[in-house]
Amino acid sequence: MALIAAFENWDAPTTSQRGARQYELLAEAVGVAQEWLYPRDISSASFSGKPNETAEVTRAFEQLKQTGRTREVFDEFLDAVNARFFLVKRDISRYMNALHETTVLARLPIVEGTMAEFLDRLAAWQRAWGVPVRAFNDSKLIIQFTNLFSTLLHSSLPTSFPGYFESFLRSSLSRLPSHLSDPPPHPNLLQTVPMNYQRVTPPSPHLGRLAMVPRYSATLSKVAYEEIERIVKDEAAKGWDGRRVTRARQRVGDGVANWLSGMFEGNDSAQNALRPMFSRFDYYLCKCFFDIRTDELFDIIVDYPDSMAALEDLKECLFKVDQRSVLVDKLKAANVKRLLHPGAETKDVITQYISTIRCLRILDPPGVLLHNVAEPIRKHLRDRPDTIRCIVAALVEGDELSDENESAGLIAQSNDETVESFLDPKWEPEPVDAAPEFRSGKASDIISTLVSIYETRDVIIKELQVLLATRLLAVKDYDAVKEIRTIELLKLRFGESALQVCDVMLKDMADSKRIDDHVHGDIDSAVHPLIISRMFWPTIQPTSMRLPPKLEKVQREYELAFHQFKPDKRLRWYQHLGTAEVKLELSDRVVEVEATPIQAAVSELYESQDRWTVEALVGKLGIGDRGAVRNALLFWAGLGVVKEEKEGWRLLEIAEEGAVNLSLPGVLTNLGPRNTEFIQSMMGYVDDYDQTVDELDAFLAGARREGLVDQKADGSWVLVEAT
Repeated sequence: MALIAAFENWDAPTTSQRGARQYELLAEAVGVAQEWLYPRDISSASFSGKPNETAEVTRAFEQLKQTGRTREVFDEFLDAVNARFFLVKRDISRYMNALHETTVLARLPIVEGTMAEFLDRLAAWQRAWGVPVRAFNDSKLIIQFTNLFSTLLHSSLPTSFPGYFESFLRSSLSRLPSHLSDPPPHPNLLQTVPMNYQRVTPPSPHLGRLAMVPRYSATLSKVAYEEIERIVKDEAAKGWDGRRVTRARQRVGDGVANWLSGMFEGNDSAQNALRPMFSRFDYYLCKCFFDIRTDELFDIIVDYPDSMAALEDLKECLFKVDQRSVLVDKLKAANVKRLLHPGAETKDVITQYISTIRCLRILDPPGVLLHNVAEPIRKHLRDRPDTIRCIVAALVEGDELSDENESAGLIAQSNDETVESFLDPKWEPEPVDAAPEFRSGKASDIISTLVSIYETRDVIIKELQVLLATRLLAVKDYDAVKEIRTIELLKLRFGESALQVCDVMLKDMADSKRIDDHVHGDIDSAVHPLIISRMFWPTIQPTSMRLPPKLEKVQREYELAFHQFKPDKRLRWYQHLGTAEVKLELSDRVVEVEATPIQAAVSELYESQDRWTVEALVGKLGIGDRGAVRNALLFWAGLGVVKEEKEGWRLLEIAEEGAVNLSLPGVLTNLGPRNTEFIQSMMGYVDDYDQTVDELDAFLAGARREGLVDQKADGSWVLVEAT
């Protein structure tokens, strides 16, 4: 060899036996070293595995080091590695052919096994040729050999190898159990794994040695991110009844992160280098969760508060990924598609808006997200004619607007808060993503937010007065305790002065009871009127209705008694308002029912004759509304009192089979729109009916979803006509 030839041309001292001996020893050492380092064929039958370094080999390498011949011998070795790398290529070709054949046959488990065996084989070549290099006792030379072997190896791998390697990694991750141990839930993937924790076996122990990880880091990351996404989807699909981000983070830490760490076990520098990657893993986990939960956000809001855990997860992920504009855009698009259209009832839009307020408060307490999402909803509500009525109904009912986290503050007269006060010692600049008109100091409670849909609160107060008047007109026995409590609560919101008119209406209720008690002390009457101060009540349209003799008589008697008590006052009756307790004594039965004045008047007219037409009743009662008279007849028909025939409506002194129609459609068909309580009272006449008011209300809500009935803004139910 070249190195031996150099020794033969060496000008050794010819006069000294010692110099000749040194030459012989050096030549012998070179030969021993070359024989020791020679890249052997591990496929050969003569290959004995890991060689044992003898004393002769140790002396030979020490002599090379002493004479400065180490570099030349090592370079000769590298040349030999280059020359004999065809042996490794032969194995590469063999294994790649095997991988191709099993892939064509779709024998994936065999592919995985073949790939693991292939990596073991490559590591065996590297180990067999690299172990002898340790005899130099020089780490730099070992690194040079490793780099050369890695370069030759990766330049020899075909273009199909990365695909097989990716499938191998993916298959390895898919075998990981979903729950490996029970370490405490950790807040991120950077937490140190407990000492007693079960380590994840890497896909191959040779990936670091063969430089697979740095060269195919993109493939490794792709597989890891796919597994993280799969874990997130699996956890997110389990629902909203619990925190899922923490569980997913634990699975990723137990699985993916430890799987990756296992490839570099014992390599502290590599372990430290993985920490930024683990941080990216956690970001990607939160990003995947964020994408899923923002796609579901509309439904999460619908299910609030049952979806509270999902909101907490989303809040955590939103903080991590900081894609607030994405959340806003997705929710606004969902609102337009599923809420802000003519098919959605105003009450449902308001309910969803209230839930949106509550949910977005959790995600973003300053209110920027709510401000950005709410404006299309608010505009849509402003454009609806019945929004004010629905808001007021919600205010009076109060339950769905209750908020345990807010105090009842006074609502401002105007919603114009364009001027910002910089004198406030607690002033802070608005968030960076806030719109120019956003003001974080605005009242944020739900009622104030709803009222602020309109420029002033006057329209709300006026509608409150109308609703209170409607409820007071329906009160029996002058018992307005519930209405008084409602007004007192609303005063906390709107102030005493804003509800002075309502106070007058409540006073009228109390005065009416006092007057009625006095009148009934003088006469025995069935009349209990509500006497109102006309100037303070909403306008009530008068009627031309004339009462039949009996009703007119009791009304006139009461009026005379009132005039004696209040000689300076006179009564103007609204004949069409109120209720009447009617008892009909027929030949075979007695019918007792609560009816409206027009229904009671119609029933009295049947005392004079047993058949009436609608036109005749209209003329007799002096009512111009033919439909109101027909509805009254339908009311009695539903109770089996009258029956429609060709000649008119005939009184049924003797009940006829099938004449009574007290089914739910029958009540709504015969009596027109009615509230749940009235329908419940009518259904009480059915022998086998045993439902409660709440059960009936739930049934009606289900029928509404099926399109059988509908609910009007005032809460009454109406039958949907088939088209």
